[in-house]
Amino acid sequence: MAPNKAAWFVCVVLCVFAISQGVSAQDIKAKPVDKWVTAEAAAAGADEKARDQAVARALRAAVEQACGVFLKAQSKTRDYKVVYDKIFADTVGYVREYKLVKTYVRDGKTYAKVNARVSTRKFAQDWAAIIHTVNQENNPRVIIAVVEAIHQNTYGPVYEVKEAGIVQGIIENFFLARGLTLMDKSTAQQISKRDVLLAVIKDDTKAIAALGARFKADVVVIGRATAKFGRQIEIAEQKMYQYTATLSIRAIRTDSAQVLVSQSFGPITTNTTQRAGGEDKVLKKLADQSAPKTLTAVVEAWSKQINVARQIQLTISGMDYATWKVFEAAAGKLEGVQALRLREITEEVANIDAEYSYSNENLADHLLKLTEPKLTVTEITPNRIKLKVVK
Repeated sequence: MAPNKAAWFVCVVLCVFAISQGVSAQDIKAKPVDKWVTAEAAAAGADEKARDQAVARALRAAVEQACGVFLKAQSKTRDYKVVYDKIFADTVGYVREYKLVKTYVRDGKTYAKVNARVSTRKFAQDWAAIIHTVNQENNPRVIIAVVEAIHQNTYGPVYEVKEAGIVQGIIENFFLARGLTLMDKSTAQQISKRDVLLAVIKDDTKAIAALGARFKADVVVIGRATAKFGRQIEIAEQKMYQYTATLSIRAIRTDSAQVLVSQSFGPITTNTTQRAGGEDKVLKKLADQSAPKTLTAVVEAWSKQINVARQIQLTISGMDYATWKVFEAAAGKLEGVQALRLREITEEVANIDAEYSYSNENLADHLLKLTEPKLTVTEITPNRIKLKVVK
């Protein structure tokens, strides 16, 4: 993570009211202000990566000082996931800009001192912060695929494949207006958005991820929108037709098929004096309301990765169970490794989920430095690293 990108580091903090110097999260949210804070932090090592980590920690410390709250480290506790979710739910501050005062090395550690302007606005209220969080995540490439149903049968809604549906178009335009990179069929050969939409109808997560990868996208945002006629009502002797609509959204990583976000919106209603076209009207209203919430949910998931931990899939060939135990002991001591979970070992191929505080490239660099077992990287993506044991 480069220092200039860390300027927009969105720090996630857990409010500990008993020791928060008398400042509650509600008070902070009620009175959003910007405040300049000076903070210093250190990271092990004397190279460029240690410098970046020290800057990131100093920025997090600046947010903690400005907001009067503390980030409670729970990386090694059994209730880590509970605290993990609670920390992010209590987001109250982030760095808008900063100046690097100085860095220096002492006793094998790199120290960084920053002067940061911290905002205590709610994260979702500042689109500029969201844009810079996207940039910090290396501007992930996105595909949006939403199928719509305006017809019903005895089995439920009938979803249709439209490459330019109402909901999809509005969400795409909203994402584009906020600076995200959207991929389209011109970026891939022998594949179209229709293929992705058909996979959405089948709810085939692995197929959706694979198709997204062929588009060279990092994330596929998929959705199912349903609109239907509700009832006929009379308002001031005027006959009105009421329509309702709902939308379910998921964001899926293409390199791991992991679900990043899962949310539902609606039902919402709209009234019209005309019987025809009511479905389109309610779908537009639904899309207008859900587009900013969808983007916020996706970016907040990325912010979790940046500020708390990202989950990286490790696939290591040439690893038996005994080698795994050696690897677990060595890798578990690496800076930033919060958890290692063995999923399976099949024919000397180990699948491991790692929770890590920094980038996947940072983790790959550290794994290559292990002396036992000795590893080499064969493939790396934003959320997955493939390695093999060198014997």
